[in-house]
Amino acid sequence: MSKRPNILLITTDQHRWDHLGHQGTPGISTPHLDQLAREGVHFNRAYTPSPLCVPCRNSLLTGKYPSSHHAYSIGMTVDPFHSCTLPGVLSESGYHTKIIGKTHFVSRVHEAQHMAGDQEPTTEFFRNWTGPYAGFDEITASTGHNIHADPDMHYKVFLEDSGQDYTKWFYAGKPDYDHHWAGVWDIPEEYHDTHWVGMETENYIEKKSGDEEPWFCWASFQDPHEPFVCPEPWYSNVDADALETYEGYSEGEFDDRPDIYKRMLTRDFKPYNEGNGVPCSFGVPDITKRGKAALQATAGMLAFVDDRIGRMLKKLEDTGQLENTIIIYTSDHGELHGHHGLWGKGLAAYEDCQRVPLIISAPKLFPAKGTTQALASLVDLPRTFLGLADTKVPQGMQGRDLSPLLRGETETVQDAVMIESRPTQHTLYQHTLITADHKLCVYRDWDEGELYDLKADPDQYTNLWTDPASRDLREKLLLRLARQHMQREGEVHPRINFG
Repeated sequence: MSKRPNILLITTDQHRWDHLGHQGTPGISTPHLDQLAREGVHFNRAYTPSPLCVPCRNSLLTGKYPSSHHAYSIGMTVDPFHSCTLPGVLSESGYHTKIIGKTHFVSRVHEAQHMAGDQEPTTEFFRNWTGPYAGFDEITASTGHNIHADPDMHYKVFLEDSGQDYTKWFYAGKPDYDHHWAGVWDIPEEYHDTHWVGMETENYIEKKSGDEEPWFCWASFQDPHEPFVCPEPWYSNVDADALETYEGYSEGEFDDRPDIYKRMLTRDFKPYNEGNGVPCSFGVPDITKRGKAALQATAGMLAFVDDRIGRMLKKLEDTGQLENTIIIYTSDHGELHGHHGLWGKGLAAYEDCQRVPLIISAPKLFPAKGTTQALASLVDLPRTFLGLADTKVPQGMQGRDLSPLLRGETETVQDAVMIESRPTQHTLYQHTLITADHKLCVYRDWDEGELYDLKADPDQYTNLWTDPASRDLREKLLLRLARQHMQREGEVHPRINFG
């Protein structure tokens, strides 16, 4: 290609792998994402490197697993922060780099201060400051999750400049606030974070029109993360009668797996609580009672995001940049949505929260492949982007380059992917190996484990870990996991002398 391609990375937060219209899930409508999937590559077997926000987002930022970048859980800030990041490497190679919306590379408590260089930032600071940050040349940021967050950063500037009394739409700290709300949110769509991220991304695309330098833009939406609330008309536009809630907990279904599963269901984490709570999967009866409304809000949030993605695509086309832009859509992790009686993400090793949507589309640069069953991990994306940008991969960057698959040169680049889940520093640590047909989970401190046949038992109701007939399979997968650890050591530059 004569000019290095632009790269538009679009992410959401807590989007299930099956919540795409073309997956056939009843009541879910995502026409623009479906179009990208048809015209590009839809990885139906894509997985997060960690089913928690901060670890996964740092993996997308650095191209490393949490055990290498050390941001292993929510609510933590790596210090010192990464000196080598994907946007930084791209910037040094001639790209202009920008992030819009949610970052969550550090604890949300520290985010604004981290951006401001340890000073306590005011709204005026964000009115005048646009970076650099985390290797990005430019940043336009927001934080939190819809109704239960106090707006901050550049999104707060936008709301203040609107002249509206925006405080009435945000309920954090208010006496009538209910974290388990599910249904309509009274914020007008034109002041919602989804609209703002889409608008800012369109503005950036317009601004870069005609520039000679290529660009990398990360458009990061907050939704469809809980609380499950959605503005109108998106909530009411959902075909609620078509929605099907997920099968809940069946008595005794956790008897064949580690004790932590029963504790997730009852939220009894006393043996594992290290003082900061356990960011994990939970049984939440209040949300379960509102399960249909929660699902309707999720479908509405996704339709809203999809609409704004459609506007981004139109802006790329109108500015003549679509033909030279690679568009990637994914999410940091999934959401259990009441399946098996659990909500959220984290240690429950189900496809619901470990598997993510991943679409890569560039119709003028890659052949249309449609859906592939090739295994992929989000930790593969930074290395893939650097390859597509003709940029040298820095020492230690992990993941695999997916570009041979995108170009149609191969059907797959790996036969297994790995997930690290470490919600607490000392007491809970799980590694999951996923192959085409099986899933193996091991724990650092327990002899218990998990083994599932994903072909015969896709919802993972039967743990084969202690099944005598599956002993050889378990040993084979344990060896494969050991090799996976060796294979993921990262980019190693050639040895050039004996000194």
